[in-house]
Amino acid sequence: MRIALRRLSGPVPQALPILLGLAALLCLAPVAQAQWKWRSQSGVLQYSDQPPPPGTPARSILARPTPSSVEQPAAPASGASAAARVRAGLAKAKEQQEQQRKAQEQAHQLQAQVQAQQRAQVCEQARQQLQLLDSGRRVRQAGPNGELNYLDSAQIQAQRAQAQAAMQAACY
Repeated sequence: MRIALRRLSGPVPQALPILLGLAALLCLAPVAQAQWKWRSQSGVLQYSDQPPPPGTPARSILARPTPSSVEQPAAPASGASAAARVRAGLAKAKEQQEQQRKAQEQAHQLQAQVQAQQRAQVCEQARQQLQLLDSGRRVRQAGPNGELNYLDSAQIQAQRAQAQAAMQAACY
């Protein structure tokens, strides 16, 4: 059996090598993505389109993807996109201001709570002092040298006035 092969001629057969070449390039395009190369801790060379795992020393990274091989976000081309960026920037600034306002409000609330606790402590101490002074017992107070001295009635009245003033300021 004899098979006759005809020679193809015309525009399609002449373009066939070019089309095959383009098809081969298109098939190889995914391979040309960003490539990382590093030596693992066990000494094995690793190749990947993902960066090495965290903790890999910089000296072990042998190749990084080139900036042209890393996907870059598309740059805005029109005035409308510039306006969108301005709006996004304004929205971000407004959000940051709102966060700052909330943080300040929380700080004020915390400060008010601390002040309320301090007032409550001063109030309780003043009440205890008045209760002691009104108990009728003899009251001792440490002097400048650390010795204990009994208060006379004038000193008790002065202490009482101080405790009442503290109560009026702190207890309401």
